[in-house]
Amino acid sequence: MTTELVPEQILPKVMTTFGLTAAYVFIICWITGSSVMAGGGWTAIPMWVLGILTFLVPAGMAVVELGNLWPGQGGVYIWATRTMGETWGFIGGYLSWVPVILNAASSPAIVLQLLLLAFHAEIGLTASIILQLVILWTVIGLALAKLAANQKIMNIVFVVYGVLTLTIFVSGLLFAVNNGSATPFSWAEATIPNFAVAGFLYGTVLLYLLGVETPYNMGAEFLSVRKSGPKMILWGSAALVAIYLLTTLGTMMALPGDQIDPVTGVISMLDVAGFPGLMEIGAVVLAFIVIVALMTYQVAYSRLIFVSGLERHLPRIFTHLNPRTRNPVSAILIQGVISSLILVGLYSQSSMANVTVYLQGGLSTVWLLSGFFFLVPVIVARKRYADRYANEEFWRIPGGMAGVWITVIVGSLATVAGIYYSFVTPWIDVPQATWMTWVGCISLGMFALGLTVYVFGRRSARKVSQDDALAHLAVFDLTKTEAEEPTT
Repeated sequence: MTTELVPEQILPKVMTTFGLTAAYVFIICWITGSSVMAGGGWTAIPMWVLGILTFLVPAGMAVVELGNLWPGQGGVYIWATRTMGETWGFIGGYLSWVPVILNAASSPAIVLQLLLLAFHAEIGLTASIILQLVILWTVIGLALAKLAANQKIMNIVFVVYGVLTLTIFVSGLLFAVNNGSATPFSWAEATIPNFAVAGFLYGTVLLYLLGVETPYNMGAEFLSVRKSGPKMILWGSAALVAIYLLTTLGTMMALPGDQIDPVTGVISMLDVAGFPGLMEIGAVVLAFIVIVALMTYQVAYSRLIFVSGLERHLPRIFTHLNPRTRNPVSAILIQGVISSLILVGLYSQSSMANVTVYLQGGLSTVWLLSGFFFLVPVIVARKRYADRYANEEFWRIPGGMAGVWITVIVGSLATVAGIYYSFVTPWIDVPQATWMTWVGCISLGMFALGLTVYVFGRRSARKVSQDDALAHLAVFDLTKTEAEEPTT
């Protein structure tokens, strides 16, 4: 495949193990999700554990094996194409890419709500939409910088993320020690997942665990995929689990379930459990963390558009790289434009908080489908590329084909359950019909966009030969300085 050859020659390898771990956490971890989970009470804890065991672990093992087998730019796009065919490769890549559009349309609202909380302010709908667009395009501007510069920002803010997590947990714990847990504790709720009462929480958990495959979109920019990939998944998943569990516990211990805002609750708890001014500081810090997470999204997902251009599913313009930063500028800009249109269209129709959660429900439903494109390929790869497994040394799912089948079946069943609960059970206090209408329309809109992209993109790309499509990339030549970065 073109995408397995060209990026290796023109993109600088700058992503260290620590940088990849930070990127992994920023892509997957949204501790505002702990607000939603904490609102469900102590049954949120066994739901977190169940989601981690049935989805995060199988997904992590599958992507490490596939990433080692095909360590190129594009991740799931390459894996699905190699095992399921070119059309399915595009579909898998598209379903994995859609989240950046929905997240970029919803997350500026999270940043704005955190800032409004910090400054105890209120604004009208028009001002809200304008400020969200300003936030979004600030993120786009950051994403256009060199990947090495963005990696430094991720590394620093990753440490800040850890400090904020400990602050939330310790504050909640001290409050519970002195006053008792604000959400009454129950051993049964804290140890047994209750699907009859809180099944929606399982779908929510899976949303906040999605994205394991995303860092591999930048495979050609890893210093070493086979060395850093497994460490990124292991350390990143450990950090992810710690952040989610600690912030959920801290929020529950400080606030009763009916007083936890589904977006800002994880920070507003500091107003009760912390010292004066701590909530305001925490809100500003978390707003900046979300901005960095959004930047990471834009960087990682733009690589899928770049890859689709290389494979001529999209017009040549989407393979344009900035000569100085080596970033796919056109890809990043088109992501920003589409997200802006969705943001303006949806937020003018309903409340900011509700639409944020509606978008997350649609995001979960669509994104979960992409999981089949890195679970099923493991089975196909073991059979179709048996010679590579016999002759090459790399990490793979233990237990032979039995281990692979267990991993794929468990991960697939979890994915199906997540799709069901994301679509059928409301995550907020709205009628089921309203929830299903919003989530269904958002999902259908994303599928319609995918069909349009495939048909018109393919038609446009075929008008240009493969040689002409790649000719403009011939001017790129890595310098020794760009190619050699210290390993971590």
